[in-house]
Amino acid sequence: MTSPRRTGQWRWVAHPPWRPPVPGTRPPTPRHRSGPAWGDRTPAYPATPRWGLPPVAIPHRLEQPEPCRRARVAAVAPGIVGAAGTWFAVAAVVHGLRYAVLAWYSDRLAPWWVEATTTALVWVAGVVAIAVGVAAAVAATAWLVEARRRVYSPVPDPRRRAGLWIGCLLPVINWFRIPVYLEELRLASTRAPARSELRRWWVAVAVNGAAVALALWRGTGEGSQAAADTVVLTALAAAAAVWAARETRTVMRSFDEPSPRFTHRLLPRGIVNTSPAREE
Repeated sequence: MTSPRRTGQWRWVAHPPWRPPVPGTRPPTPRHRSGPAWGDRTPAYPATPRWGLPPVAIPHRLEQPEPCRRARVAAVAPGIVGAAGTWFAVAAVVHGLRYAVLAWYSDRLAPWWVEATTTALVWVAGVVAIAVGVAAAVAATAWLVEARRRVYSPVPDPRRRAGLWIGCLLPVINWFRIPVYLEELRLASTRAPARSELRRWWVAVAVNGAAVALALWRGTGEGSQAAADTVVLTALAAAAAVWAARETRTVMRSFDEPSPRFTHRLLPRGIVNTSPAREE
């Protein structure tokens, strides 16, 4: 903006940022016309005028489709499995405390409040552990079904959804069916863990199942020694369940991470390997 030549007049001058404004010439005096600007005829254009603002279409915001309930459960499955592993650790500690009390008062009568407290803790921990275990199994199955659907898309999963649910939730059978489902997912997915991780997961699940079966078998016995053995075996089964939950969560996350074959990032100064190579 330059100083006015007359009182009440200002003039705006555009100039590049690298030099100050210079005095410019005054614009020409506008010509005044008398009468209608276009005569007696209506103005017409042989083509659409190109002056003015271009006809830009403002796109509407596309609404994201709300994910189905199965997809939402699959998304929170790692968190549910992690919470189940935490509670299994609590159950292992509670059963270990109960076994310590039984061992300490093996030759004398325990106070009533100690007996009542430890018994209540064991029952509460056991019932809640069963509930969270079932919830974790259902969530993990939903994650597996959704992961296979996403990998095989746009074609459908070659296995039926009902067969996947039965093969994952039916005891004993799931020991042999889930590894097959995971191996198929690993071969079809571009983001998959190594086979060693799947083997480690299967060993953890097998050890957990064997510990649970042994605790249930010992619980059918009679006498104080059988009760004490059942408590310690239940604590070991809960500890094995913590290991199985940890390995399950690791497998879930590994399917969401980049493949070990594509773990290089391009940086301004070279290529950096972001993760160690895994054995296939």
